[in-house]
Amino acid sequence: MIYKFIDEEGKFSVENPYRFSYLYFPLTNKEGSIFSSISPNLAGDIKKDNDRFLTIPVSIEDIKNNPLAKREFFIKIKENGKIFRLSLPWQKDRLEIGLLYHKLIKENEFFYTEVVNFVPFDLDVEVMWIKLINKKNVRYKPTFFLPLYGRGGKNLRDHRHVTSLLNRIKLQKFGIILKPTLVFDERKHRENDTLYFVWGTRNGKPPAGQFPTLLEFLGETLLWEYPEAIYKDKKPYQRKKKEFDGKEVCAALQFSSTKIKEAHYIFIMGITLSKKYIREVFLKLNNFKKVERYLNKTEEFWKKNLRLRFKFHNFNFDNWLLWVGTQPTLRKLFGCSFLPHFDYGKGGRGWRDLWQDLLTLILNDEEVETLILNNLKGIRIDGTNATIITSQGEFIADRNRISRVWTDHGIWPLLTLELYLRKTNNLDILFRKIPYFRDYQIMRAKEFDFQFNQKDNFLRTKDNKIYKGTVLEHLLLQNLIAFFNVGKHNFLRLENGDWNDGLDMAPQKGESIPFYCMYAYNFLILEELLKKIREERRIKRVEIFEELLLLLDSIYSSVDYSNYQEKLNRLNDYLEKTKFFIKGKKVKIEIEKIISDLRKKTDWMSEYVKKRAWLKKEKFFLGYYDNKGKPAEGIKKKRIGLLLQSQVFPLLSGVANKIQAKFVWYAVNKYLKDKELKGYRLNTDFGGNYLDLGRAFSFSFGDKENGAFFNHMVVMFAHSLYRQGFLKEGFKVLESVYKMATSPHAKIYPMIPEYFNREGKGLYFYLTGSASWFIYTLFKEVLGIKFSFGDLIIQPKLIRRNFFKDIIEVKFRFSHLPFHIIFIRPKREKGKIYRIEKGILNKRTPLKKEKDKIILPKKEIEKLPLKECLVEIYLR
Repeated sequence: MIYKFIDEEGKFSVENPYRFSYLYFPLTNKEGSIFSSISPNLAGDIKKDNDRFLTIPVSIEDIKNNPLAKREFFIKIKENGKIFRLSLPWQKDRLEIGLLYHKLIKENEFFYTEVVNFVPFDLDVEVMWIKLINKKNVRYKPTFFLPLYGRGGKNLRDHRHVTSLLNRIKLQKFGIILKPTLVFDERKHRENDTLYFVWGTRNGKPPAGQFPTLLEFLGETLLWEYPEAIYKDKKPYQRKKKEFDGKEVCAALQFSSTKIKEAHYIFIMGITLSKKYIREVFLKLNNFKKVERYLNKTEEFWKKNLRLRFKFHNFNFDNWLLWVGTQPTLRKLFGCSFLPHFDYGKGGRGWRDLWQDLLTLILNDEEVETLILNNLKGIRIDGTNATIITSQGEFIADRNRISRVWTDHGIWPLLTLELYLRKTNNLDILFRKIPYFRDYQIMRAKEFDFQFNQKDNFLRTKDNKIYKGTVLEHLLLQNLIAFFNVGKHNFLRLENGDWNDGLDMAPQKGESIPFYCMYAYNFLILEELLKKIREERRIKRVEIFEELLLLLDSIYSSVDYSNYQEKLNRLNDYLEKTKFFIKGKKVKIEIEKIISDLRKKTDWMSEYVKKRAWLKKEKFFLGYYDNKGKPAEGIKKKRIGLLLQSQVFPLLSGVANKIQAKFVWYAVNKYLKDKELKGYRLNTDFGGNYLDLGRAFSFSFGDKENGAFFNHMVVMFAHSLYRQGFLKEGFKVLESVYKMATSPHAKIYPMIPEYFNREGKGLYFYLTGSASWFIYTLFKEVLGIKFSFGDLIIQPKLIRRNFFKDIIEVKFRFSHLPFHIIFIRPKREKGKIYRIEKGILNKRTPLKKEKDKIILPKKEIEKLPLKECLVEIYLR
């Protein structure tokens, strides 16, 4: 580890953080209405969304090499002319980070300083608080400097100079307000109403003056190392001059020289529509005591946000888990954008992200019903979906306005909804009626409706009425379409990619076997939900739109499942009938008949994969066919081609049998495990371009989707091994992620990054689905805590290596109650796998054990008092 934890609430420190390249940390508030990134050299950016950046948008190289991206503070000593900058290393440097703040502690022979940056949990500003102690009683003149950008991300390379001509500033007593005259958009220019501001104070008093443009601050030489305002002691401005208009702007706030022993400099940086808001926020934060109180409240807010807490009684692991548990919330707020590695995003979250982040949010007992319903509104009638959802809950067809389809998207909503239903028993949500998404993209992106001119994005009936179907109908639709959407080998069409975005060049003949397995698994989930509805709600029939009957073929008109063309014909018949609208007629179908239809489909799919996708010679699963219709894996040109996800999903879905699962474990260890770093790669080296499958293989081997240690799939591999009963193997894989994340090679803060490269360095911080799956796997599989429609089931899969001490604890909320479960291992061990000996509730009530699990029925839980429920599980 490059860091050291300093308390039990995740706080850590890094000595001399400048030694490590490309570190950054996210800052935001509870609503995600302002986003910041900050590095040890104070670089990063501050923004509200992709159209409103206070500072210049940064990519990963900018945080080291772009002086425009830095928050800077100059200290010039009058007696000797020495100049110190807070962005550069001093004699002593230490970084401290907590939930969610960033603190640099710097010291040299003249000064001791603490630089704290944070976003108050309920305000739309970033605060920078500099505590400066004058060790030698020297007279110094301080200047704060922040280049202001004040426009949208696209203007970085589109009319950069022209948009600077729109800049208008106001010099205020405590700072600067930038309000461009126009939002420059050649499709339709519009008047700008956004204010970009920086206000500052020293011990409650205003700056002496300002240098409001880059030219005024730097001088004609524009040398960042030697700004003329500092080196030539230029007099700062207190009033605006006309020539400041139309220039690149900066907040350069200079304070009068002083010999004060201890000074507190506070800078408030933000974006707003209201001058009143600037004044209100400034009054809340204009002295260090107010800032300190807000910092404490902010830290406390983020701590309370972590309702799911693990305690393995290992100081480093427990603290690391706090940060991993925070990651899903960060991605919920940031989406997949607005941090330096994520320079491809334009805001919002992708479809997969929506559903996988919900896993941990559900375990964290957050209110998610509205989120689930809003997300499901992104499903189209052809089984595809809008791929981006904004923070306002609006859907966008695609991040880059490209018509494309990811064939795995249909599996994630049901996987997440299953956890929600099991935890809440809210079966009513399945009958909530919601619309379908409709835009110009039809026939699974194969055709476009050029006549589409609706102002909204709702599917309509032939009578032009907005159609609404149940949540259950939406889920049936997504999964049934996948069954019929096959290639010539009778596996799921790959279309424009699946979970692996890098497999994007086989739209005609590509096929995805791993996700065909997952749709088979989803049919089993649907079957169970339908049985539950029938038993608990006494419902015998459910309502669907008439056209959907085509896909319930055993009810409507049977299709030969072994004939891929028949399946495609049936799908095309459905797509044609729902191309522009649906009739709007609903039919009621017996639940028993739907269950029977789904069972036929899942049985056929499972057997077909076992027979046709198992490579007998190599002893692992084939996962893909390429755009020439050829197998993508196996022995190819004297190389072994193998992708990790091709093995994960047959195991996770239960399609693979135990013998196949064992061979998969051997194959993955033989071909994908790195001997030095001990992690698991996403794929073997295919030797270069594979243009009949995807862009992934053109990346350098060991990066991104080409052979990196891609943590999302590695964690899902661990999850799948646990599901198959391979406990030691599953934990070994989980442990590999932790060990790589905390290795000196990783050079990262505590978290799970998207991937580790071939050197073991972590890349793409915080915003990754692997964190959700790690927490989910630890909770559900390792500790064996499961929900069953209101019941609590405890069925641990613990082994000796899971314990650092004699107990493992977990705290979470369930059924409106706080639970505290303690697993206690025996003093004398007989085997490496533990079983339950007994369970005790609240120190006195024995819990009933059924085989290897304990069940707390919903009826019993409802009788418990509204206080923490202590459950002690004694193992043998």
